[in-house]
Amino acid sequence: AVVSTQSTGENVKVLCLNHNNIETLSGKGASGKNRTEQNNNTQDNTVPVLPKLEVLHLGYNGISNLSLLQLYRLTNLKSLFLQGNDIVNVEGLHQAKELRELVLDRNKIKNLSETSFCDQWNLLELHIEENRLKSLSNFHPLQKLQRLYLGMNRIQDLAELEKLECLPALKEMSLTNNPVARRLMHRPLLVFRQPNLLSIDGIPISAEERAKADMYFLDYQPVEQPSSNLPGINNKLHGVGNLVSQAPQQSSPIRGASNLPLGANQTWYGNYRESDNAVDSKKSDNSKKNARERNFYLDPQNSSRQLYTRRYQ
Repeated sequence: AVVSTQSTGENVKVLCLNHNNIETLSGKGASGKNRTEQNNNTQDNTVPVLPKLEVLHLGYNGISNLSLLQLYRLTNLKSLFLQGNDIVNVEGLHQAKELRELVLDRNKIKNLSETSFCDQWNLLELHIEENRLKSLSNFHPLQKLQRLYLGMNRIQDLAELEKLECLPALKEMSLTNNPVARRLMHRPLLVFRQPNLLSIDGIPISAEERAKADMYFLDYQPVEQPSSNLPGINNKLHGVGNLVSQAPQQSSPIRGASNLPLGANQTWYGNYRESDNAVDSKKSDNSKKNARERNFYLDPQNSSRQLYTRRYQ
């Protein structure tokens, strides 16, 4: 179906066309041969239509190709609702520079390309729930985005969340019903990585939670070894060289939670991961009774999976 923008009027600000079979927008009311001639006229296809339209609802229209909608002709469009369609690739939004809100829920989107949001630098709110996203790449053009809803996708890897650091204005986001959210490790990582974030999955971030997340991840920042070539210092002290050379080396720097995988028996409790069946053979029986142990695997690349233990009296 083709929407005749002439028949809808030029003063329309809100247009609801849900549950139709909309394919494209037309500048004039036409049918048959005249419509074909009009669609082949590239000059007509570039003329802006509905100059005052701000809100457009196109949900449940069976839309699979956004490019055919010619959305670039809606020069004042601020909110676009495309939920419940058959969209696989986010394309055709170029030149829709005034968009503030975009809804793409319940489509078939698997990934985002580098050009998906190339002109949406004014976008403030993005809904892309109930799709098939596995990667969080190519959100970088959305520098003003404040609210991001990604629930019910297929995001599994915590490392994907680090890609959202390119969104400096992000204040609210949701990852509910994604595989990455099952152990709740996504929350402290986002709190640590996104200093401006105020709410995750509908739950506000408290000052205490942010402080604990900062303490938890800052504990695992790599410690730089002191230089052995400092001027004026004799490094050939008796026994010091042997101690330095025999010190265990960390296999890789710990940058975030993506380097701290959970074992089968580990669970996130707010600010640390706890293991119930880990045993430290060097502790005496008395210390086991008087200390609560919280164990952290710090070296996932070590085949022996060396176990480090912190004691909290």
